[in-house]
Amino acid sequence: MKKYRILLAATLGCALVSPMALAASPAADKAGEELRAVLKQHHEALNKHDIKALMALYADTPEVALMGTGPGEFWKGKAEVEGAYKHYFETFKAGSLSHECPEASGDEQGSSAWLMASCVMKDTDPAGKPREFGLNVSAVLKKEAAGWRFEAVHVSNVVSDGGAPPEGAAAPKKAE
Repeated sequence: MKKYRILLAATLGCALVSPMALAASPAADKAGEELRAVLKQHHEALNKHDIKALMALYADTPEVALMGTGPGEFWKGKAEVEGAYKHYFETFKAGSLSHECPEASGDEQGSSAWLMASCVMKDTDPAGKPREFGLNVSAVLKKEAAGWRFEAVHVSNVVSDGGAPPEGAAAPKKAE
């Protein structure tokens, strides 16, 4: 019985100490905070329907891209990305969007970074009906003089549970 208690105490001790040993470094914490701050700025600009602020969060390169959930939801270049956001503004009332992203992860290597987050979004549709939905966001960012800027963003939300496509169904066509 004494050996059992010693083994139990050692196991519990390791279990309690391990998370501290695996804690992120201060530099990684700072990078994660900076990346989450860019995501927060993105959601706040969306809420205000502020296209200028949204586009300022994208890298100063013509190769930026935005991808949605379904086939054809792929926009390349700043003009297409801007058009996609303007269309999205039509789907909810300005000032009604709130967000909470309890699950987020990211990392940086020099001037490049990635970010992934699982968010709960709430808004009001144009008819005034409140909505709540999950939104997954992944992004590649580039460090510029103004800070971290998006090079690629992918947002995805499940709108229905249709299950897998039927066997033998054609693959969706790639957007051109």
